[in-house]
Amino acid sequence: MNLHRLSLVTFATFAFASLAAAGCESQADPAYQGEPIATVQGSVVNDGSAVSTADVALIWALPQKNPDGLFGTSAAVSGQFPASFTLPIFTPPPEAALITAEETGGDKVGLALILAVEPGTTEGAITSFEQVEANMLGMSEDHVLVYIDHELEPNSIWEGLLGGRPSPGYHLMEVVRKTPEEKAAIQACYEMYSDALNDCYDQCSQMSSGSDFDACTADCETGNPEPDCGSGKDTFREAPNGFGTSIEVRLGEPTQGIDWY
Repeated sequence: MNLHRLSLVTFATFAFASLAAAGCESQADPAYQGEPIATVQGSVVNDGSAVSTADVALIWALPQKNPDGLFGTSAAVSGQFPASFTLPIFTPPPEAALITAEETGGDKVGLALILAVEPGTTEGAITSFEQVEANMLGMSEDHVLVYIDHELEPNSIWEGLLGGRPSPGYHLMEVVRKTPEEKAAIQACYEMYSDALNDCYDQCSQMSSGSDFDACTADCETGNPEPDCGSGKDTFREAPNGFGTSIEVRLGEPTQGIDWY
């Protein structure tokens, strides 16, 4: 499984919860954990590969940080695919799974991919990116789980990424991708800016005096301010039916991945 298609710098902290397989008895938890604070539900769909069992798991994306091990428990989804699953979540993610927005210094948000992994993957089994890559069997490419620690500050980077300022707690989010036409327009906008700036720099390079050159390049930057062409990266929005949305975790290589960071 090629995780580089996911366009995430690295991964950390898995969270597993008990799953109910279609046509199979759910696995009992010897210790009652109370009522779940969120529940992710859906189905695991096979792409034709020779996979008959899998676990569904959450993996918290921590760009530029090292993996921090596993926590929680897991249970198998098995039988004839597609197989339904129910993944109850009883606690907030650990502090290590939260990303702090540098602009405000206070916003803390966790974003988890919903993956299918090798059956029997349990606490302590994966502690590195390579082990994540080796155990991944598939993913949901259309939904992610987001956790907001407290009310977001206005104009935080998360506000644009999440399509607003969702309330604290867990949210099931849809992935919003730019169309090829939108991406082409964004690229053309930045290329126009870059070409104009480089043309101006080329004219400055003809000057013999260093001070004249410095003044010229400063004028180039003043006269050609960087435009806000937008971003071609993926963003997110609240799933229309919230946690009532049935998601799909597809086994096999990701076709699009999630390119958000």
